[in-house]
Amino acid sequence: MKGIVNNWHNISVYIAGAIFVIVALFVTDSLQKVLLLSAAVLFLHFFEEFGWPGGFPYLGMKVMMRSDETDSTKWNCNNLSSMFGNWIAGTLLYILPAFFLNIKFLTLAAILLSVAELIMHLITFNVKERTLYNPGAITAIFGLTPIACYYFLNIYDASLYAWHDYVFAFLWFAVIFWFCYRSPVYWNLGKKEGYPLTDQSAYGFYKPEK
Repeated sequence: MKGIVNNWHNISVYIAGAIFVIVALFVTDSLQKVLLLSAAVLFLHFFEEFGWPGGFPYLGMKVMMRSDETDSTKWNCNNLSSMFGNWIAGTLLYILPAFFLNIKFLTLAAILLSVAELIMHLITFNVKERTLYNPGAITAIFGLTPIACYYFLNIYDASLYAWHDYVFAFLWFAVIFWFCYRSPVYWNLGKKEGYPLTDQSAYGFYKPEK
């Protein structure tokens, strides 16, 4: 079990491949394609952040958590909490809506995630760190963003949504984010031993002084 957890970001690549194949062979609905292809790209996104080049945990601790701690063994973040948060978020925000297309706010929440990923990886992290690249930027900018643009240009119809759909979408997104990345469950998983981040996963191209 630990072997699977500690290689969750590598396994994410195979999950992405499986989703691509399923979409290519069996999915005909345009909205389902958008949601499932976004899920596939998100799983590749996990590999970019934690596999190669990696380094997102360090960036997240520094920018999002505003922590100066550079020793990854002292973070409340490990492979178990990372797999838990990312896989559940991806499943609930992208895969679940693909099977409940009639629940409109779920689709809006999924697209909200794509927009949030673009803002974080194109603007927030680069401005904070004064860089042109950060772990996850390639898949966010050149993967999730084009799919979201296709949705807005070819599928989105404002007349199909009521005001409460947008409210519920934001609330659903916020609840999922909290549960996956800020809840006591997430923090407790991050404290469990046996699931350490490798230097490649934790730091990537970054070379902080430990």
